[in-house]
Amino acid sequence: MAVANLVKRIELPRGSRFINEDVRPVGTERRTWTFLTFHNFWLLINCNIATYLTGSALIPLGLTWWQAIIAIILGNILATAALILASLAGAYYHVGFPVFSRAVWGIWGSQFVIWNRIFLSLVWYGFQSWVGGQCTYLMLLSWDPNLEKHIPNTIPASTGMTSAQFVSYFIFCIVTLPFLWIRPHRIQKFFYFASSVTLVFFLVLLIWALATMGSDGFGDTLADSTPLPVTGGPQSVTWLTISGIMSTIGGIAAGILNQNDYARLSKKPGDAIWGQTVAFPLYSIGASVIGILVTAATQKRMGEAIWNPPTLLAALLAKDPTAGTRAAIFFAGLALSISQLGSNLPGNALAGGIDLASVFPKYINIRRGAYLMALLSPIVNPWRLVNTATVFLTVLSGYSVFLAPMTGLMVAHYNLVAKAKVNVDDLFVGNRDSIYWYNFGINWRAFVAWIVGVAPTMPGFIAAVNPNAKVSDGAKNLYQLNYLFGFIVSAAVYYGLHMVVPDKKFDAFIKDGTTAKEVQAVYDERWDMTYSEIQWFTVTQNSTRHFPLAIRQLLILTVASICNTGLFCKSRGLICQSLSDTDPLAHRPTSGPGPESSRSHDALSPESASASVSASGTSAISPSAPSEATRHRSESAAVVHNGLVRHPVPIPGEASLDRSISLDPPRLEPNQEVAYALEDVPGRTAHAMALGSEQDPYFLDAFRSVLLSEREGIDANFVQVYHGGPDVDDYPMHFLLLLDEFPDHRNEAKQMASDATERIVWPHGPALVRLYFRHVHVGLPVIHKTRFLRQYATAKLDIPTSLRGAVYALACVFWKQDATLARIPCPFEQHELVNHAQEALRRELEAPNLSKLMSALLLMHMVPPDIDSVETPYIWVMACQATAIAQMLGLHQDPDKWNIAPWEKRLRKKLWWAVFYTDCWSAVSHGNPPHISYESFTTPPPDMDDLRSGEDIPDDLRYMIDPEDATFRVSDGARFLEMITVSREMRAILDCSFGVRSTQQTRTQLIPIRDTLKEWPSLIPSCLAVRPYAHNGPLHISFFATQVLLFRGLMFPATRAAKVTPGSNLQRWLSTALAEFELFTTFMAYITEEELTSFWGRFARTQLILCGNFLIYLFLLASDPRDIEVAYRLLEKFHSSLQRLGGTDDIAARVFLRPVILRIDSFFMQATELIKHGRTVVLEPPITTVPRGES
Repeated sequence: MAVANLVKRIELPRGSRFINEDVRPVGTERRTWTFLTFHNFWLLINCNIATYLTGSALIPLGLTWWQAIIAIILGNILATAALILASLAGAYYHVGFPVFSRAVWGIWGSQFVIWNRIFLSLVWYGFQSWVGGQCTYLMLLSWDPNLEKHIPNTIPASTGMTSAQFVSYFIFCIVTLPFLWIRPHRIQKFFYFASSVTLVFFLVLLIWALATMGSDGFGDTLADSTPLPVTGGPQSVTWLTISGIMSTIGGIAAGILNQNDYARLSKKPGDAIWGQTVAFPLYSIGASVIGILVTAATQKRMGEAIWNPPTLLAALLAKDPTAGTRAAIFFAGLALSISQLGSNLPGNALAGGIDLASVFPKYINIRRGAYLMALLSPIVNPWRLVNTATVFLTVLSGYSVFLAPMTGLMVAHYNLVAKAKVNVDDLFVGNRDSIYWYNFGINWRAFVAWIVGVAPTMPGFIAAVNPNAKVSDGAKNLYQLNYLFGFIVSAAVYYGLHMVVPDKKFDAFIKDGTTAKEVQAVYDERWDMTYSEIQWFTVTQNSTRHFPLAIRQLLILTVASICNTGLFCKSRGLICQSLSDTDPLAHRPTSGPGPESSRSHDALSPESASASVSASGTSAISPSAPSEATRHRSESAAVVHNGLVRHPVPIPGEASLDRSISLDPPRLEPNQEVAYALEDVPGRTAHAMALGSEQDPYFLDAFRSVLLSEREGIDANFVQVYHGGPDVDDYPMHFLLLLDEFPDHRNEAKQMASDATERIVWPHGPALVRLYFRHVHVGLPVIHKTRFLRQYATAKLDIPTSLRGAVYALACVFWKQDATLARIPCPFEQHELVNHAQEALRRELEAPNLSKLMSALLLMHMVPPDIDSVETPYIWVMACQATAIAQMLGLHQDPDKWNIAPWEKRLRKKLWWAVFYTDCWSAVSHGNPPHISYESFTTPPPDMDDLRSGEDIPDDLRYMIDPEDATFRVSDGARFLEMITVSREMRAILDCSFGVRSTQQTRTQLIPIRDTLKEWPSLIPSCLAVRPYAHNGPLHISFFATQVLLFRGLMFPATRAAKVTPGSNLQRWLSTALAEFELFTTFMAYITEEELTSFWGRFARTQLILCGNFLIYLFLLASDPRDIEVAYRLLEKFHSSLQRLGGTDDIAARVFLRPVILRIDSFFMQATELIKHGRTVVLEPPITTVPRGES
């Protein structure tokens, strides 16, 4: 159990089996490497001691200095070409080496090449760290020439090091640790500093060596002749030159292989291509030549050729230990230490960290991987490697026999086989849905090609490692061609195998008719997301994909997969057709022909923050949207102008998640396009753009534009979710994607509210969530249950503070109804949570979304103060706020034809009608006109399928709620639908009879409404009866309150004169009202303690007041003795029910009943005076005086 808890604790918040924040394609905000960054990067990588030592591996072989330089130049030219070709995928698709390897070797086969690279990173990190320790040793030695005496050596000589050297190595390793925290996209400033120091040092070293070598000149390192034959066997000049060329390439072979890790960070592809083309050969050749020249210039004065700079400087210090020399050696050691740090950090630590992150993305990110590299590096015994530097570099460069074929495969795949097309989505799909699954996750063609490229050079490699091995000259010559041979042969075999034995799904993707440029543009925008809010991807074993974030929750990733389709695609000749499954789980065919392509897969759930893409025969938008509507234009039904929209935060979905499998945004297939989830665009808020918005919808349909800030950043953009219909009035629908940027003080205030909320409820948060869905959600189902539970389980702090606070606050009312919680008193008051939730919502509404609308709807249903006898304006103000949010989000417009995810269409309709219900009843609470007019919206009422969406909880989330709440209950859906039906009738009554422009003529429209309401009690399903089922009380009380308004309208005006006027509206309808309203008193008599203590909502109090007042109204206005008797009997029955129910111990129930009890009790105490005089006391209004001149 302890181990399991530990493993759980080290899981990354946004990691899954195949992806995390550092593994996913790099978004724009992290594409920070420019031409200058790549220049500085290669300056640091190549201007170091390892490159400086290149000559030490060539000249001792027998080559002259100029032959060695020619070999170095030719080797670097070839290495540059390989480097550029190997980095194109990263430059254009922003994916790293380990991720792109999945395309070459297969999802699982890539592990082979990644682990090879991890091994090399570990070895190189240890080697470079030890060299850095030697540089630190120089600095210490310059301080104290007797360092070895002051740090007694206790380490055996066989290790090749002393205690002082090990201490220096340890110091360098410790100094390195803070720098490992820097993420690759933030490393430029360190590059600027380190590269400047390194460049100055190498130039100063060369100038010093040449200026101080004296008349003796160069040593025999610069000999002009060699005793070796020009041609012949392996020891001829020709073959040794070739060997030198291959050795030069081999020294950087590991860096060439994983160059995508750095190219993916490029701001533009050209920055990576040209930055590396210029800087790589320049500094590699320069550092190698400087090494040769400095060694030759110091050879005679030192008595030998000293290739290692730290050794050279130490010898110089021993020869001349003056203060000036010691100062020079100190600064030289400092510069070398910075150089080694600048080379080791990006070249080995971060490279190894990225590789480890791709192998264990659920647990390791770049930072953790880099620290693991540092922690494990001593196991390679770097002190032994450095003491045999020439042999080490020879062996490591010889390891290119393994690396060259890997690089050749990568280059051939991208440039020849895939034709520069990469399905980025499928690089993160760990099942047969991925086109890179090949055969059981392995591309056997890559392994065959690699073996063919490696096997012939193995005898020569063995001879290089073990000179005593008997190997033919031909085998040695072939080995001397190792990199070139392995690269070309493996690439050719790989290409041939893919041509002869193609993979059907992969081949279909390559031949789908789209160009590489189009695919690059699509995926570049699709995966371009922010990181601040993102939640990461996971998918179910059934291939159900839940997006991202979300990064968010790493990706992330994420909302609707967002690409520049539509006008963007049209401008590039790419035609997309909107396809979205009508089921909450959209089904997508696999790529390519064959039997697999007809098999549907669960691709998305309602809560997947990405797109839903389905087979081309599926309805384009929804069950109610005719597919023809999407076929009258060739461009996409979803247009993102200039690709500003981001990937979704993976908000959890309805299907169970398997965290071992990763999620990707939906792939773009021929004749398909993405459907957007406007709710989950991380870092941006979607505002509806209607006819009266800042720009005409047809103009936006025709012209792409963005809103740029002063810093030339994109502040806002537009996404088209509907391209319009044939009718000119069926205009295109756009949303403004506004960048969410707020001052620090507001973010801090929201964070404080969040912290305070969680601190108050800890450790009862999960229990309160369970109580909310047990008691509140059944009566007011505004939350998408599965999405909320998924997000609460994985990243609850990403849920708006206001929504968490509202859920906690509403749930705490039912604290005593939970068997476990009832054992202890509730440690907080509801108002404590409400205060923080309101404070958070006030700031959150600067970026409104559906979750914050849910907060606004829920926060008005808190238990009112027990001192209130009338409703406060708080409810009316909150309702206004909810209406404004809904209209900002475009909920007042019919989403059925929009190209958004089906789950969001359903949620939008449900929330709009919850807002409508709220607007109507809050208006009644104060007698105000509603804010929403029927002319202001087109959203159709929800149906049962809309209410079912998100209510069936996957197995892995059911532990969070009670078993009976895990599946959708038809009765809950029916109850909400009836609440809407009643509110629509009530709204019609308000329009006819209670508006400022209502007349006697408009009130004639109440007759048909009355006929409808008369039948309502007998037409509702049996599951909505008051007894024996709970939670139906609020529905019935709203019906009776509606009846009250109906009869008040029918009996208007209720004057004393009308009471005695035969044939008046009052006399005409009063007996009918008494007869029909008897059901109300029966209803009150049926209410049990269980029903009373359930969730009624804030409007029930107003509705009960209306009903109680109406009984008084009927009694006082009745003129017929029989009507008076009936009215009084109803009043007594109602009074009796109130007395019975008022004895409850439940505080919320008592607050609910108190206002109507006060009114009824007041009536009975004052009934005599009311009947006689029509009033009990006369209250005079307060007298005010108006200053002269202000009348």
